[in-house]
Amino acid sequence: MLISGCGQENLNKPHKQYLSDKGWEIKKAIEAETYTLEIPNEILGNYEASGITFFDGYLGETVTEYTYELKEQDAGGKRLKAIIFESENEIIGGYGVLPSWTPGRFNLDEKQRLLEEKMIK
Repeated sequence: MLISGCGQENLNKPHKQYLSDKGWEIKKAIEAETYTLEIPNEILGNYEASGITFFDGYLGETVTEYTYELKEQDAGGKRLKAIIFESENEIIGGYGVLPSWTPGRFNLDEKQRLLEEKMIK
């Protein structure tokens, strides 16, 4: 299932609250996709190195991934994205995407660090 172009009017309230609790603000919903979560161990290790550790308990499970464009921007002016995962209609975790940074993924709890390091504005 893929849903694109979900605008501001269709924002999922629990997702909005989840991100707000972490200091982020949604600009617009981009898409939602449901699939079986399968991540190779080496990629899973990369996520864990970035502080993204919620995947382990959900490997092999059906999840829905929601992508949002955030109001926050990176140092180059590109919008950040947030990816939120649900299993059985419950939020299991999420991470952020910083377009100008490698590896590009970050733990959503790291907003203050990203501000201090001037990676976002």
